[in-house]
Amino acid sequence: MSFTVRDGRLLRDDRPFLVQGVDYHPSSAGCRIWTEWDPAAIAHDFERMAEAGLNTVRFFVFWRDFEPEPGCIDMDMLERLRQVVDAAAQANLACVISLFTIWMNGQLLDLPWRQGRSLWRDDDMLALEEKFATAVAREVGGCSNLLAFDLGDEIGCVDPVEAAASTVEQIADWQTRLAAVLRLEAPNVLVLQANDASGVLGPSPFGADNSAALDLIGIHGFPVWAPGSIESTLSFKATNLTPFLVRFASAYGVPFVDELGSYGVDDATAAAYLRASAASAIGNGASGILVWCWQDIAAEAEPYTDRPMERFAGLRRLDGSAKPAMREYSRIVGAATELAMRGPRPSVAVYLPQRVRARGGSYLDSGVATLATFFSYLLLKRAHIEFDIVADDLTGYDLVICPSVAHVTLLDLRKLYAVCARGGTVYFSLGDHLHGFPGEPLVGAEIVDYSPPSAGKSALSWGSDEWTIDWTATRTRTTTLRPTTAEVIGRYPDGSPGLLQHRVGSGRFLFTNAPFEAQLDRPERLTAAPWERFYRNIAAVVGIAPVADCADPDVEILSDDRDGCRRFLAINHGAAPSDAEISWGGATARVELTAKDWTIVHVRTEGTDR
Repeated sequence: MSFTVRDGRLLRDDRPFLVQGVDYHPSSAGCRIWTEWDPAAIAHDFERMAEAGLNTVRFFVFWRDFEPEPGCIDMDMLERLRQVVDAAAQANLACVISLFTIWMNGQLLDLPWRQGRSLWRDDDMLALEEKFATAVAREVGGCSNLLAFDLGDEIGCVDPVEAAASTVEQIADWQTRLAAVLRLEAPNVLVLQANDASGVLGPSPFGADNSAALDLIGIHGFPVWAPGSIESTLSFKATNLTPFLVRFASAYGVPFVDELGSYGVDDATAAAYLRASAASAIGNGASGILVWCWQDIAAEAEPYTDRPMERFAGLRRLDGSAKPAMREYSRIVGAATELAMRGPRPSVAVYLPQRVRARGGSYLDSGVATLATFFSYLLLKRAHIEFDIVADDLTGYDLVICPSVAHVTLLDLRKLYAVCARGGTVYFSLGDHLHGFPGEPLVGAEIVDYSPPSAGKSALSWGSDEWTIDWTATRTRTTTLRPTTAEVIGRYPDGSPGLLQHRVGSGRFLFTNAPFEAQLDRPERLTAAPWERFYRNIAAVVGIAPVADCADPDVEILSDDRDGCRRFLAINHGAAPSDAEISWGGATARVELTAKDWTIVHVRTEGTDR
């Protein structure tokens, strides 16, 4: 048996395999799984996972337990590791092994002999890592249920200063070097890197866009630690966070949600969050879901002495009884293959510029711009417009959206010009006065100057619609434009141009100097007004309409055609019930959803069947 990735899908023995599992520490031992060894308890837990319908478990190799002295790997620990993998096999569970585990639950469980040396740039440490990876892969690499090695859970948190000082190229080289060692000993095992949200929404060099050496792109979906204005765990933005990370990662590879959960909430909130976010993540293309975590932790040793609340994020209580979130997860597991939507390629793309996650430290750089991409994603979802997120080839898309761009390169400009030249439309909003401006040939206008935000530019009018603009939300200068060859189709209250349409080639370039998406990053702002209408208007210019539509913007709609049957996955991301009528091709279906609930509508020739 072997696990492979092909055409953006995870396969087991050449058949589609959707991961449905959990992250795991034994309740009684916690992070001392290897030193407080209890194989019977582990085997019992694995059996209960299988009984719950799960197919995968992820666990953690605490490096200090396996290599107490540099170069001296404990063979007994390797044997224990093999026993855990074998116990999982007995329960028909695939395994993901997090290899270089040092950071866990907010604390360093560090090697006593590392003495601050870099995991990524110190030659001696690199040699020891290769030796350790070789020993582990040699011990378990032949096990048929071993799905993947995770190079190290949120490993950039081991030394944030050193990680920030490391270049993208150095981290890519580190990943390439260790992946090669693992594949040499375990050619049928995949490799990933498990990253927190900073791998998309922050400047970390460990990111979705720096994963060329990896088979899967690890994603962690915890709204409480995400940057930006996520108001609460039950907010619209919160349950859209993980599916957004999935779609962003899919621009660079195969997304894999190796941690999903919520902290600081009651049981009902945790269940609701898992219900909507997991269903949406699978529907948006995740190759699998691992929920954090299997059971509450009884252990009181580190890291739980410093962070005791980390003990209560399990799907099961200390007595083993299921929490409401476990029941919701079981429902998702039972419908997982139905939830996976693979509709036809859409005609709209959100483009990720080369420098969208730029982390340059000079005065010329304006910082990471992926929060604007997140808000573009949210607007498209609220408008019910189907789309891809794309980092490379824009061929075949009729509308390309570039939200609040802070840094555009010559390669970006050539790609956008090519879209227009072949008859497509580019919508581009400005995120930085200077380095985000795409230039007069595309915009059909030149920059006159910049100024502080003013009352004269407090709103953008286009046709009969008007949208307020909060310039202070983005700390963006207001750019004054002088149209040259472009048509002004939207204006500010002071009469100055705010939205331009410019014919480029046989296509068009729509440009606003307002950071339309980025300025939505304020608590409650996104859902306080019908901002998505702006995106509907842009799509209408191109003649694009939703495949399926409904009046409730909180309801996400995903579609799929399978076996002669069209299916719609409807997910209510709102905190209130929704009674929505979904319409498509002249047909309709009434869908009643409680808060954070989902359903699948099957469309047949004789009507609908839920």
